[in-house]
Amino acid sequence: MTQSANQVLLIEDSNVQAKIIQKQILALSNFETIICHTMEEAREALEASHRFFVAVVDLNLPDAPDGEVVDLTLENGVPTVVLTATFNEELRQQFIHKRVADYFFKGSIRDMDPMVRSLERLYKNRHMTVLVVDDGVVDRGMMRRGLEVQQFQVLEAENGAQAMQILAEHPEVQLIITDFNMPEMDGCELVMAVREHHKMDQLPIIGVSAAGSGPLTARFLKNGANDFLTKPFEVEEFSWRVNQCMEMVDVIAELKNCYENLG
Repeated sequence: MTQSANQVLLIEDSNVQAKIIQKQILALSNFETIICHTMEEAREALEASHRFFVAVVDLNLPDAPDGEVVDLTLENGVPTVVLTATFNEELRQQFIHKRVADYFFKGSIRDMDPMVRSLERLYKNRHMTVLVVDDGVVDRGMMRRGLEVQQFQVLEAENGAQAMQILAEHPEVQLIITDFNMPEMDGCELVMAVREHHKMDQLPIIGVSAAGSGPLTARFLKNGANDFLTKPFEVEEFSWRVNQCMEMVDVIAELKNCYENLG
Protein backbone atom coordinates (compact mmCIF):
# COMPACT_ATOMS: atom_id res chain seq x y z
CA MET A 1 0.00 0.00 0.00
CA THR A 2 1.30 3.42 -0.91
CA GLN A 3 1.51 6.11 1.68
CA SER A 4 -0.71 9.16 1.23
CA ALA A 5 -1.58 12.22 3.27
CA ASN A 6 -5.29 11.67 2.64
CA GLN A 7 -5.75 8.07 3.74
CA VAL A 8 -8.66 7.03 5.93
CA LEU A 9 -8.21 4.02 8.20
CA LEU A 10 -11.57 2.24 8.28
CA ILE A 11 -11.91 -0.41 11.00
CA GLU A 12 -15.13 -2.41 10.55
CA ASP A 13 -15.64 -6.15 11.09
CA SER A 14 -18.51 -6.45 8.62
CA ASN A 15 -17.13 -6.77 5.11
CA VAL A 16 -20.43 -5.64 3.59
CA GLN A 17 -20.67 -2.57 5.86
CA ALA A 18 -17.01 -1.74 5.25
CA LYS A 19 -17.50 -1.80 1.48
CA ILE A 20 -20.59 0.40 1.77
CA ILE A 21 -18.71 2.97 3.85
CA GLN A 22 -15.65 2.81 1.58
CA LYS A 23 -17.80 3.34 -1.52
CA GLN A 24 -19.56 6.31 0.05
CA ILE A 25 -16.29 7.92 1.13
CA LEU A 26 -14.95 7.51 -2.40
CA ALA A 27 -18.14 8.87 -3.95
CA LEU A 28 -18.17 12.03 -1.83
CA SER A 29 -14.45 12.76 -1.39
CA ASN A 30 -10.96 12.15 -2.75
CA PHE A 31 -9.89 10.08 0.23
CA GLU A 32 -8.33 6.66 -0.12
CA THR A 33 -9.73 4.17 2.39
CA ILE A 34 -7.71 1.33 3.92
CA ILE A 35 -9.97 -1.33 5.46
CA CYS A 36 -9.15 -3.40 8.53
CA HIS A 37 -11.61 -5.92 9.96
CA THR A 38 -10.02 -6.50 13.37
CA MET A 39 -8.09 -4.62 16.00
CA GLU A 40 -5.03 -6.73 15.22
CA GLU A 41 -5.18 -5.77 11.55
CA ALA A 42 -5.53 -2.13 12.58
CA ARG A 43 -2.50 -2.41 14.84
CA GLU A 44 -0.45 -3.83 11.97
CA ALA A 45 -1.58 -1.05 9.64
CA LEU A 46 -0.66 1.62 12.18
CA GLU A 47 2.72 0.01 12.84
CA ALA A 48 3.39 0.05 9.11
CA SER A 49 3.50 3.87 9.44
CA HIS A 50 0.72 4.69 7.02
CA ARG A 51 -0.06 8.36 7.23
CA PHE A 52 -3.73 8.15 8.14
CA PHE A 53 -5.23 11.57 8.74
CA VAL A 54 -8.26 10.00 10.42
CA ALA A 55 -9.63 6.66 11.60
CA VAL A 56 -13.27 5.64 11.22
CA VAL A 57 -13.81 3.00 13.88
CA ASP A 58 -16.57 0.49 14.63
CA LEU A 59 -16.97 0.68 18.39
CA ASN A 60 -17.45 -3.07 18.88
CA LEU A 61 -15.17 -5.59 17.15
CA PRO A 62 -14.84 -9.34 17.77
CA ASP A 63 -11.34 -8.87 19.23
CA ALA A 64 -12.19 -5.49 20.79
CA PRO A 65 -15.78 -5.72 22.10
CA ASP A 66 -15.56 -2.80 24.51
CA GLY A 67 -14.19 -0.09 22.23
CA GLU A 68 -10.51 -0.90 22.80
CA VAL A 69 -9.75 -0.07 19.16
CA VAL A 70 -10.66 3.56 19.84
CA ASP A 71 -7.87 3.71 22.43
CA LEU A 72 -5.52 2.12 19.89
CA THR A 73 -6.06 4.73 17.20
CA LEU A 74 -5.97 7.64 19.64
CA GLU A 75 -2.77 6.35 21.27
CA ASN A 76 -1.22 6.33 17.80
CA GLY A 77 -2.12 9.99 17.36
CA VAL A 78 -4.82 9.39 14.75
CA PRO A 79 -7.97 11.55 15.06
CA THR A 80 -10.86 9.15 15.48
CA VAL A 81 -14.48 9.13 14.32
CA VAL A 82 -16.59 6.41 15.99
CA LEU A 83 -19.41 4.42 14.40
CA THR A 84 -21.82 2.88 16.89
CA ALA A 85 -25.02 0.87 16.64
CA THR A 86 -26.13 2.00 20.11
CA PHE A 87 -25.84 5.25 22.02
CA ASN A 88 -26.43 6.54 25.52
CA GLU A 89 -25.17 9.29 27.81
CA GLU A 90 -22.46 7.06 29.28
CA LEU A 91 -21.02 6.44 25.81
CA ARG A 92 -21.23 10.13 25.00
CA GLN A 93 -19.23 11.02 28.10
CA GLN A 94 -16.65 8.38 27.19
CA PHE A 95 -16.25 9.89 23.73
CA ILE A 96 -15.81 13.37 25.20
CA HIS A 97 -13.32 12.14 27.81
CA LYS A 98 -11.27 10.31 25.20
CA ARG A 99 -11.39 13.33 22.88
CA VAL A 100 -13.01 11.52 19.99
CA ALA A 101 -13.36 13.87 17.01
CA ASP A 102 -16.93 12.81 16.19
CA TYR A 103 -19.38 9.92 16.42
CA PHE A 104 -22.20 8.64 14.21
CA PHE A 105 -24.81 5.90 14.17
CA LYS A 106 -24.22 3.00 11.82
CA GLY A 107 -27.03 2.92 9.30
CA SER A 108 -27.90 3.27 5.64
CA ILE A 109 -25.79 4.88 2.92
CA ARG A 110 -27.73 8.11 3.46
CA ASP A 111 -26.61 8.14 7.09
CA MET A 112 -22.99 8.12 5.92
CA ASP A 113 -23.18 11.56 4.25
CA PRO A 114 -22.74 13.57 7.50
CA MET A 115 -19.86 11.31 8.47
CA VAL A 116 -18.03 11.93 5.19
CA ARG A 117 -18.59 15.68 5.57
CA SER A 118 -17.03 15.41 9.02
CA LEU A 119 -13.97 13.69 7.55
CA GLU A 120 -13.61 16.42 4.94
CA ARG A 121 -13.84 19.10 7.62
CA LEU A 122 -11.19 17.40 9.77
CA TYR A 123 -8.91 17.21 6.74
CA LYS A 124 -9.32 20.91 5.96
CA ASN A 125 -8.94 21.97 9.60
CA ARG A 126 -5.37 20.68 9.75
CA HIS A 127 -4.32 23.66 7.66
CA MET A 128 -6.34 26.28 9.53
CA THR A 129 -5.33 28.49 12.45
CA VAL A 130 -7.73 29.72 15.14
CA LEU A 131 -7.02 32.54 17.58
CA VAL A 132 -8.65 32.05 21.00
CA VAL A 133 -9.01 35.25 23.03
CA ASP A 134 -9.96 34.93 26.70
CA ASP A 135 -8.42 36.25 29.92
CA GLY A 136 -9.44 33.06 31.74
CA VAL A 137 -6.73 30.40 31.61
CA VAL A 138 -9.19 27.55 32.24
CA ASP A 139 -11.68 28.63 29.57
CA ARG A 140 -8.90 29.36 27.10
CA GLY A 141 -7.42 25.92 27.67
CA MET A 142 -10.80 24.24 27.31
CA MET A 143 -11.42 25.89 23.95
CA ARG A 144 -7.88 25.08 22.78
CA ARG A 145 -8.37 21.40 23.55
CA GLY A 146 -11.72 21.34 21.77
CA LEU A 147 -10.20 22.97 18.69
CA GLU A 148 -7.20 20.65 18.68
CA VAL A 149 -9.52 17.64 18.72
CA GLN A 150 -10.99 19.10 15.53
CA GLN A 151 -7.44 19.35 14.17
CA PHE A 152 -7.09 23.15 14.15
CA GLN A 153 -3.82 24.94 14.84
CA VAL A 154 -4.42 27.23 17.84
CA LEU A 155 -3.00 30.55 19.00
CA GLU A 156 -3.96 32.25 22.28
CA ALA A 157 -4.37 35.81 23.53
CA GLU A 158 -5.35 37.12 26.96
CA ASN A 159 -7.26 40.19 25.75
CA GLY A 160 -8.32 42.09 22.65
CA ALA A 161 -5.22 44.28 22.48
CA GLN A 162 -2.93 41.26 22.54
CA ALA A 163 -5.16 39.56 19.98
CA MET A 164 -4.72 42.45 17.53
CA GLN A 165 -0.95 42.19 17.92
CA ILE A 166 -0.99 38.43 17.32
CA LEU A 167 -3.30 38.87 14.33
CA ALA A 168 -0.84 41.34 12.79
CA GLU A 169 2.00 38.84 13.31
CA HIS A 170 -0.03 35.84 12.07
CA PRO A 171 -2.03 36.67 8.94
CA GLU A 172 -2.75 32.94 8.57
CA VAL A 173 -5.41 33.17 11.32
CA GLN A 174 -8.72 32.13 9.75
CA LEU A 175 -11.05 32.24 12.78
CA ILE A 176 -11.23 34.23 16.01
CA ILE A 177 -13.10 33.04 19.10
CA THR A 178 -13.33 35.77 21.70
CA ASP A 179 -14.72 36.21 25.19
CA PHE A 180 -16.50 39.45 26.04
CA ASN A 181 -15.32 40.57 29.48
CA MET A 182 -11.55 41.20 29.21
CA PRO A 183 -9.17 43.97 30.31
CA GLU A 184 -7.69 46.55 27.91
CA MET A 185 -10.03 45.65 25.02
CA ASP A 186 -13.22 43.63 25.45
CA GLY A 187 -14.65 41.19 22.93
CA CYS A 188 -17.01 43.61 21.20
CA GLU A 189 -14.26 46.19 20.86
CA LEU A 190 -12.06 43.49 19.35
CA VAL A 191 -14.76 42.56 16.84
CA MET A 192 -15.09 46.18 15.73
CA ALA A 193 -11.31 46.57 15.43
CA VAL A 194 -10.99 43.41 13.34
CA ARG A 195 -13.88 44.41 11.09
CA GLU A 196 -12.05 47.58 10.09
CA HIS A 197 -9.75 45.37 8.01
CA HIS A 198 -11.44 41.98 7.63
CA LYS A 199 -14.95 41.21 6.37
CA MET A 200 -17.18 38.56 7.92
CA ASP A 201 -16.62 36.15 5.03
CA GLN A 202 -12.86 36.64 5.18
CA LEU A 203 -12.22 36.23 8.90
CA PRO A 204 -15.17 34.87 10.90
CA ILE A 205 -15.51 35.68 14.59
CA ILE A 206 -17.42 33.73 17.24
CA GLY A 207 -18.21 35.57 20.46
CA VAL A 208 -18.48 33.71 23.77
CA SER A 209 -19.51 34.85 27.23
CA ALA A 210 -20.76 33.61 30.58
CA ALA A 211 -22.82 36.79 30.90
CA GLY A 212 -25.71 35.19 29.04
CA SER A 213 -27.35 35.80 25.71
CA GLY A 214 -29.97 38.41 24.79
CA PRO A 215 -28.59 41.95 24.56
CA LEU A 216 -24.96 40.78 24.56
CA THR A 217 -25.63 38.37 21.70
CA ALA A 218 -27.21 41.17 19.71
CA ARG A 219 -24.31 43.50 20.48
CA PHE A 220 -21.74 40.96 19.28
CA LEU A 221 -23.66 40.18 16.10
CA LYS A 222 -24.43 43.80 15.25
CA ASN A 223 -20.76 44.69 15.64
CA GLY A 224 -19.79 42.03 13.11
CA ALA A 225 -19.47 38.66 14.85
CA ASN A 226 -20.60 35.65 12.83
CA ASP A 227 -21.96 33.70 15.79
CA PHE A 228 -22.26 33.68 19.59
CA LEU A 229 -22.07 30.99 22.27
CA THR A 230 -23.08 31.25 25.92
CA LYS A 231 -20.74 29.62 28.47
CA PRO A 232 -20.82 26.92 29.60
CA PHE A 233 -21.45 25.11 26.32
CA GLU A 234 -21.44 21.46 25.36
CA VAL A 235 -18.40 20.08 23.56
CA GLU A 236 -20.49 19.03 20.56
CA GLU A 237 -22.15 22.45 20.31
CA PHE A 238 -18.77 24.18 20.36
CA SER A 239 -17.23 21.97 17.68
CA TRP A 240 -20.39 22.06 15.54
CA ARG A 241 -20.62 25.88 15.64
CA VAL A 242 -16.92 26.26 14.82
CA ASN A 243 -17.00 23.78 11.95
CA GLN A 244 -20.26 25.19 10.62
CA CYS A 245 -18.73 28.66 10.62
CA MET A 246 -15.77 27.44 8.59
CA GLU A 247 -18.08 25.58 6.21
CA MET A 248 -19.99 28.79 5.49
CA VAL A 249 -16.75 30.63 4.71
CA ASP A 250 -15.73 27.82 2.33
CA VAL A 251 -19.11 27.95 0.56
CA ILE A 252 -18.93 31.73 0.10
CA ALA A 253 -15.37 31.46 -1.25
CA GLU A 254 -16.46 28.79 -3.73
CA LEU A 255 -19.42 30.87 -4.89
CA LYS A 256 -17.21 33.92 -5.37
CA ASN A 257 -14.72 31.85 -7.33
CA CYS A 258 -17.47 30.49 -9.59
CA TYR A 259 -18.84 34.00 -10.15
CA GLU A 260 -15.39 35.35 -11.03
CA ASN A 261 -14.78 32.50 -13.47
CA LEU A 262 -18.13 33.13 -15.16
CA GLY A 263 -17.30 36.80 -15.45
